[in-house]
Amino acid sequence: MVKRPPVPSDLRRRVLVEAGHRCAIPTCRHIEVDVHHIVPWAQCQAHKYDNLIAICPNCHRRADRGEIDRKSLRLYKLNLRFIHDKYSQFEMDMMFELHALQSEQVIMWPPYLNLLIKRLIESQFVDIERPRAKVSLGGMQASPDHLKITPRGRQFIDSLGLKEL
Repeated sequence: MVKRPPVPSDLRRRVLVEAGHRCAIPTCRHIEVDVHHIVPWAQCQAHKYDNLIAICPNCHRRADRGEIDRKSLRLYKLNLRFIHDKYSQFEMDMMFELHALQSEQVIMWPPYLNLLIKRLIESQFVDIERPRAKVSLGGMQASPDHLKITPRGRQFIDSLGLKEL
């Protein structure tokens, strides 16, 4: 059996800073935290940033008992990442919704809200399909556009590794 070395201090610091030195579970946010392996140390035998999350001792015990599953822990970590990264939580939620649809399905979308998904459009993760027949009210398009995930957007969501463990 390999003796478990401590998490290197620079890696530990990075995980703690990512979570704001609080439990990463949004409904908890307790200030006393442990650095937890999402895939247990016994299975992975490595300290890797993507597999570490800051959670309080209570949530840590719950995760060890399986009350908080690995997929949930990955989503909590992902949520922390998006606080600091390019895409807002709303944009990520939209991407998850689009990803869950079949490739030919779309979400109806009011065009006046395009600013909310501007980065997704610029990243070529989402295409906007405009209907041929448009209804305008007071000079503003009232008929919805259709949002569709692109292959690039689907690949981005797939790359997050959130499939069932």
